[in-house]
Amino acid sequence: GSFSAAAQELCVVTSAVTHTVRNLEEQLGLTLFDRSGRRARFTRDGSLLLRKGRQLLSQAAQFDREVQLIATGWEPQITLCVDQVISAEPFVPLVESFLRAAPQTSLHVRREAAAGTWDALLSGRADLVVGAPADGPPGGGYESAQLYRIKFVLVVAPAHPLAQIAGVIADQTLAQHRAVVIGDTTRHLPHLRYGLMASRLVLSVPDTETKLRVLLLGLGCGFLPQRLVQAHLREGRLVELRVETPPPPSKSTLAWRAGENGRALRWWIRELTEPGVAERLFF
Repeated sequence: GSFSAAAQELCVVTSAVTHTVRNLEEQLGLTLFDRSGRRARFTRDGSLLLRKGRQLLSQAAQFDREVQLIATGWEPQITLCVDQVISAEPFVPLVESFLRAAPQTSLHVRREAAAGTWDALLSGRADLVVGAPADGPPGGGYESAQLYRIKFVLVVAPAHPLAQIAGVIADQTLAQHRAVVIGDTTRHLPHLRYGLMASRLVLSVPDTETKLRVLLLGLGCGFLPQRLVQAHLREGRLVELRVETPPPPSKSTLAWRAGENGRALRWWIRELTEPGVAERLFF
């Protein structure tokens, strides 16, 4: 509100504040205060400088905090890309444990599907991918560890036409019915060829939970993890189909860029590869 109040706050004489402000205005070539009234008020330039200056000081303080954090070995932030085969419910307690272990590290968790997980890692959108399918694209540049092998089964609702067919269903017959698939989220890598690729009609959904709901409604046929559908099969809400070409068990992978060794990354690799952890995470 006034130079004298500012001087009191700073424990200096008023003339020291006045002199400092005058020197600043001369150095910048700007008039920062309107002194025409009884109280000094910011000019438009002064208000703009104050706002921008606060932003810069905040960024500088954040930079200092990040430097201190890096010195401890913890990354300022880490991004995890979690494939659709991972269930959110058992994954969240791991997030809670991580935030207790690394309270100063920002954590970003994203969902991808199929080749999208590998794409996120290789393009730098993720530091660690959890549940990536298959063995990864050629060319290397990453390290990996196998997490789990998932068995998929082809299911339909009891009222679906395919449920009325006895015995093994030919691939040609399957191709005549709408396939429910999870859309591949890759941006740069080729789409993975898996599931019911030969189907003439497709319903693409964003995640495993949506796919299950759609199949329960009888809107198509689709592959789902056997563990996920066991109760539905047992209680008659879904029917498992015997098919001419069943898919092999799918390898699910943990992967990170080669050479990365931050404490946050090591924490996640250690926790996710603990015996029994992966089995709880997958549908």
